[in-house]
Amino acid sequence: MAKYENSRAPQAGTIANPQADIQKSQDSLQKFLSRESLREHKEHGKKSFPFAMYHGRIPEWLSGYPIHWHKEFEIIFLTYGSGVVNVQGKKYVCQKDDIVIIPPHQVHSIARNGTEKMAYYNILFDFSFLEENPSSFCSMTFFEKFSENTVLKEPHAKSGSELNKKLLPLLQSLVDFYNENYEEYALLIKARLFEAMHLLKNQVVAVKETKAAHEKRARLKKIISFIQENYSRPISVEEVACLSNLSPNRFMKMFKEETDMPFIQYLNDYRLELAAEAIFEGKKSVTQIAFETGFENLSYFISLFHRKFGLTPKEYRASKL
Repeated sequence: MAKYENSRAPQAGTIANPQADIQKSQDSLQKFLSRESLREHKEHGKKSFPFAMYHGRIPEWLSGYPIHWHKEFEIIFLTYGSGVVNVQGKKYVCQKDDIVIIPPHQVHSIARNGTEKMAYYNILFDFSFLEENPSSFCSMTFFEKFSENTVLKEPHAKSGSELNKKLLPLLQSLVDFYNENYEEYALLIKARLFEAMHLLKNQVVAVKETKAAHEKRARLKKIISFIQENYSRPISVEEVACLSNLSPNRFMKMFKEETDMPFIQYLNDYRLELAAEAIFEGKKSVTQIAFETGFENLSYFISLFHRKFGLTPKEYRASKL
């Protein structure tokens, strides 16, 4: 793969009109910075019940979950296999019954551990679900300390650890309640979450993030949001580097350090995940999906898709029928 290869046919990332692209980059940056939110677009739960649970199986249902962030508190636990959860640039290799705790606004992703399979649950909730008044004692004393800069003593609670022994039964009961009838068990769901937060309230380490680290994290969030807004059109390394106020080489190095993944791989993976979802729905042709997700060369799209999923787009669609 060429160093600055993007989702078009493999070629060097040259710019025909640098000044025009720089102006386009600045215009795009202003557009997405003016939006209220730079986070993951998906809303978790309902306004009246800001709690959600998702069951994932890798690679059967999805190849992984790309790097993202959101305002909800998240807890992930594995039910079988092995996988990798990356939080704020730190990689946690997880086994069955392991738990990963992710405070609000922290950048994270889920991936395979080599060729191993995994199944897991994501539990997400907004603190307003537990306490609607942000000025209340619980909000100010316990919930406010969990933020983007929070450092936890044990973010990866491995199976068998004291924290895991206490937390895992609560999470398993949440799964049972949610699958049974979450409206009927709403009070018990809240009760279990309160118990979970009681266990986690002393996990926070009073470590202040440096200004440089904070700026790097903010820059990464802007890049992720920019891709979410602009994935359907050509995006070059030079353009995103310009948005980041970095040279292309420095940008590529920074992105790899923060995400453990080259930028072009992340961009292509994000597009391919969207394409796979659209192919699964079966409403559009493969060609239309390829172009709508930012791939200008159909053969290149099919090649990348096969490399990622082990199937051509048509085979992938047929396998889901």
